[in-house]
Amino acid sequence: MERQRRIRTYENHHIYGAEIAGAFLREFGYDKTKLELVQKCILNHRGSKVMEKQSPEEICVADADFDAVPSLFYLAYVQRKLGIDDGIDFVQNKLNRSYQKLSERWKEIYKDKYEQVISLLV
Repeated sequence: MERQRRIRTYENHHIYGAEIAGAFLREFGYDKTKLELVQKCILNHRGSKVMEKQSPEEICVADADFDAVPSLFYLAYVQRKLGIDDGIDFVQNKLNRSYQKLSERWKEIYKDKYEQVISLLV
């Protein structure tokens, strides 16, 4: 049960995160317009969900999410309890998809790091 809940939470973490941020920021009297902008950044940050990013802030948050390689290993091996080969495939596929969805500027910035990580997985 707990494993299924974590998987559902992971798959919708952009939605949960936006809701949590909204509640938190409302509690502290955050400006409604700015609150909505923060929520939009969170909703549109997913590399695996193709959503149009319209503001520089949305692009920035989405690009920053790429640099979470250790958390991908944790997700694969601890949370999903994948075997070695399946875990490698999971991480490699996720990195490939995420890299392709980076802005052109950040593809260039992350290119060396991306290629190094992928070379370790092959």
